[in-house]
Amino acid sequence: MKIFNLRNVLPQIPNLLLRGQFKFEFEMLPYRAKNIHLRKAANFFLAGLNQYLLPAKPLGYPVIAQVEPANYCNLNCPLCLTTNITKARSKTLLPLGAFKRFIDECGDYLLLLILWNWGEPFLNPDLIKMIVYAKARGIVVHTSTNGNVPLDEAQVEALVDSGLDSLVVAVDGASQETYAKYRQGGRLDRVILNIQNILRMRSSKDLATPRINMRFVVMNHNEAEVPEAHDLARKLGVDFFTLKTVDMHPDKGFELDKTYAPVKTGYRRYDYDKGTFTRKERPFVCMRPWKRVTLEASGEVIACEYDYKNEHSFGNIGPMGTLNAWKSKASEDFRRVFNLGSNDFDMCRKCTYKNSIADDCTVERFNLTLKKP
Repeated sequence: MKIFNLRNVLPQIPNLLLRGQFKFEFEMLPYRAKNIHLRKAANFFLAGLNQYLLPAKPLGYPVIAQVEPANYCNLNCPLCLTTNITKARSKTLLPLGAFKRFIDECGDYLLLLILWNWGEPFLNPDLIKMIVYAKARGIVVHTSTNGNVPLDEAQVEALVDSGLDSLVVAVDGASQETYAKYRQGGRLDRVILNIQNILRMRSSKDLATPRINMRFVVMNHNEAEVPEAHDLARKLGVDFFTLKTVDMHPDKGFELDKTYAPVKTGYRRYDYDKGTFTRKERPFVCMRPWKRVTLEASGEVIACEYDYKNEHSFGNIGPMGTLNAWKSKASEDFRRVFNLGSNDFDMCRKCTYKNSIADDCTVERFNLTLKKP
């Protein structure tokens, strides 16, 4: 997320300071943060200096947070690092109380809350309460689902009333056969029904949110169905249809590119040496430990979502609190040797963002409605 790109920020300074508004994109979706008070605006600029100074103890506080409501899932996608597949962490739901403590500490600084990590967020029965609590602090809230958790009428209404800004729904196929090859254990008809119910409820209340992004992860076995899925998205009436490159982590096996990389180069995350699936090296700079605070369902504050083994925890919010953990000695020691991602940490050596062609994992967005953020 290029939230500190000066070319984008400088023209918006008058609007930010005078009207308390700021426009940005995340995963190619447009957002407008509103009612930004002076304290949050001042922190935004202070935190922005971190990308130039790279101090061991960051200036200000994070403006982006990634919070994991649940670290397990109801599906068994073969490339995912959730605990029901990797067994790296015990299955856990983030308690509502812990989430509220997190927001109480960070709410005055956050512009964006990404309410997912590994696992299915809607397995946490308190998810909608979390959304409502964060929205009360003026935070843009974005979450994601595989769409296979059944939602009754009351839950759909509560979701629509929550103020959630956007919801990603994963639909990686236009037919059940293709969809289930990756979303193993999932039912496409259930996903479609959930989308329809949310849009129906939203329309009945004459609301613009949550905006629905039907996201298609493009792989070798499903790329032929991209046009059909795009047509399905249009017929359903979702706001966006986006295409995302497939995440192939080495911990899920070797030579994954040979199996999953799509044929069309525009859908690929990597360039390859001619006649092989050896990834071509490309320049890579990572500032994740300075830009984003990541909270696991267990309460651990970590440097990056790919530290799913908790090898580099900054601390737990229970005894330490979020901001103390984010500026703890453990975090300072980590940043001193992080070297923008060029280090010998296991999670960095295996990082799937390295050598990627594009800056974003989302490579194409189709606007299907005219609703503005």
